[in-house]
Amino acid sequence: MNLTESYNQVKKSIVAFLPKYQPLYKKDDKPHEFPPIIGTGFIVNENGLILTNDHVLKVFNKLWHPPDAAPDDWGVYVMILHMLSEGQVEIPLEVTGVFEITQFTPGKAYYGPHKPDLAIVHVKARGLPSLEIDDSPIQEGIEVATAGFPMGTDALRAPGWLHQITPTLQCGIVSAVLPFACNTPHAFSINVMTQGGASGSPVFYPNTGKVAGVLYGGLFDLGFTNKKDVYKVPTNISYVVPSHYIKRILSTALKEPAFSEPCDGLSIEEMIATKTLHNVIEEGRQPEIINLKTDTDSEISITKFIRQDKH
Repeated sequence: MNLTESYNQVKKSIVAFLPKYQPLYKKDDKPHEFPPIIGTGFIVNENGLILTNDHVLKVFNKLWHPPDAAPDDWGVYVMILHMLSEGQVEIPLEVTGVFEITQFTPGKAYYGPHKPDLAIVHVKARGLPSLEIDDSPIQEGIEVATAGFPMGTDALRAPGWLHQITPTLQCGIVSAVLPFACNTPHAFSINVMTQGGASGSPVFYPNTGKVAGVLYGGLFDLGFTNKKDVYKVPTNISYVVPSHYIKRILSTALKEPAFSEPCDGLSIEEMIATKTLHNVIEEGRQPEIINLKTDTDSEISITKFIRQDKH
């Protein structure tokens, strides 16, 4: 399998997180032609489990909610892009709950963050295309690829209008295993520049399409203006949560009783056939599946599941 072939499979599972509601401050304000993307995720279980970063999850409660929003309304929806023979469809999925790591107990020799930057979002759907996790040891120099939404909607609207409706693919190598080569590193770095919106992107092996980790941050340099104001400059060193942590949080999440019950969500095919959506799109975006055609025809000890009364 080459990169083109593996990416054709991987991108089916990549999703974007977008605000459900966009306030209009003036009567003549127009809704965004494409809502701002706040982060990336990817499907890790066919019955609605999506992996992303914990810091992406933290943004959910900061989003604007209308006064009459329900207490269990997360104010965010998950967008998955699905290709048909007629063109591409944009399908919003309803968020029903999230998993976050509430306690992390590292070993005696640990050099990483206070907990892995991981979270799982649960959406109301079933039969989703999920990615396989490869927890074999990470090796320096091995080729990897990543895809997501760096710079969010800004990249999709680069010329001033919406001209891209896909994730962005990048590739490189494993630059370093942190803190050193071992079976359970706390992170590894890759020589791919990351920017806001790409957090939560899968890092995968081009020859298999299996996930090696999830992108969570980057190394920044400092620049100075003529007035000596300081600004951050992204570098091509980015950091990844390795797959052995993904395996652990996923195994914990799957023990949640909510997943022992039959899933009442629809599959993508059923959503397309019935055009039935469960979430409310912000004013100005029609609550229907939108056809997009071209002109040419260590140990995670506790994981908390949140469903209600998140505030």
